[in-house]
Amino acid sequence: MNRHARCASSSAEESDPGKCAPVSARVVLPSPPSSPEPENDENEEVSSDFLDSWPATTSELDLVHCRLGSLDPLQLPRFAQHLKRLCVRQNHISTLEPLALSSLTLLEELDVYDNKLKNSGITTLPASLITLDLSFNLLKHIPDVLESLPSLETVYFVQNRILRIEHLGMCTKLKSLELGGNRIRDITSLSSLTALEELWLGKNKITTIPPGAFTPLTSLRILSLQSNRLTRITGMEGLVNLQELYLSHNGIEKLEGLQDNVNLSTLDIGNNFVPAIEGIGHLAQLEELWMNNNNIPASVLSSPFPDLPALRTIYLEGNPCQKADPVNYRRKVMLALPQVTQIDAT
Repeated sequence: MNRHARCASSSAEESDPGKCAPVSARVVLPSPPSSPEPENDENEEVSSDFLDSWPATTSELDLVHCRLGSLDPLQLPRFAQHLKRLCVRQNHISTLEPLALSSLTLLEELDVYDNKLKNSGITTLPASLITLDLSFNLLKHIPDVLESLPSLETVYFVQNRILRIEHLGMCTKLKSLELGGNRIRDITSLSSLTALEELWLGKNKITTIPPGAFTPLTSLRILSLQSNRLTRITGMEGLVNLQELYLSHNGIEKLEGLQDNVNLSTLDIGNNFVPAIEGIGHLAQLEELWMNNNNIPASVLSSPFPDLPALRTIYLEGNPCQKADPVNYRRKVMLALPQVTQIDAT
């Protein structure tokens, strides 16, 4: 899940902080020296010969924190016959110039994480893209250019200002969609994403999941809805292949609606208002159950638990059942669930 650290330069390639040298077919530009940066570094212009020393056969470019305000100085058409991956993280790019990208017909991964992109600055992208990261930018909606990217398999839009799910109708090969940290309120426009395996929607403004919202997503394995405004678990019908479900930090008041999710191995419903452990007795594959910081009473530990033969980890700290008798709490859990090997964080 912590995907957003992949483009950092390796220490072996940073032995000389003032010089960038190609390593085989991969060019990695190190971060600037540790000395304080000038306050106006955003306004510094990168020279047009910025990459003149790199061979045209370069297949990967990592240009992290290089004070780039544009793609133009990179002269990307020169790398068109070989470039498959372009990473321009943590720069000041506001526009993806069409002329800079249009010739990159072999490009499979484009990473523009943490720049200053607005929707008006994205008008065209290479149709060959498989992975696209536009996280931590200024996007207000999913760019409509995605309608012309049928090969996309992984897309990241973390921490933008996106209001709705749209323009993904042609992305029928999409396997992972990350929309965490946006302003989405409704679950819509997912019906064509039948290959989707991971859907991350945490930290949005979703209040309800309409019936059948996820039903077409028969390949879905991971669904994250934490830190929204849900009060009930709904819309999980048909997700028979779902293995991980994250619902923490909502306003859920009852553990329910999981009848079809028989292959769940991880269920996180921590930091809600659930008063009982119920509705999960059919989850024979469940290995991890996170129910910390809910309203589970002390009486639960002296009552029969649902039969969960695969359960190995349970979190119940922060509930009345733990606060009422903290000294004997762990012993009571072990007696109630002898198959468990981890209780809370220890």
